[in-house]
Amino acid sequence: MSTDSYAKSLESVLKTARERKPETPQKEIPNDREELLRAAALVAVFSMTSVVDERSQLGRLLGPAWSQDHRRTRMGTTNVLENRRKRSTWR
Repeated sequence: MSTDSYAKSLESVLKTARERKPETPQKEIPNDREELLRAAALVAVFSMTSVVDERSQLGRLLGPAWSQDHRRTRMGTTNVLENRRKRSTWR
């Protein structure tokens, strides 16, 4: 799901919630507008929490070749160039 389609779907939910008028105000039974507003609020909260999860994955990425090489040599293993050459097939 791209951000454009998400924004448009959220916009349409909010627009329909604004256009709808409550028929009879009843405190015990929530009307359609309240349900739509709750759904829009839940979608907004869930979208904000998913951003945090994506940012936490950044630390698990390997990073650029220089960083990988530096880490490997500091730990005493072979550098990235030798490691890549070792795994590749000769053609």
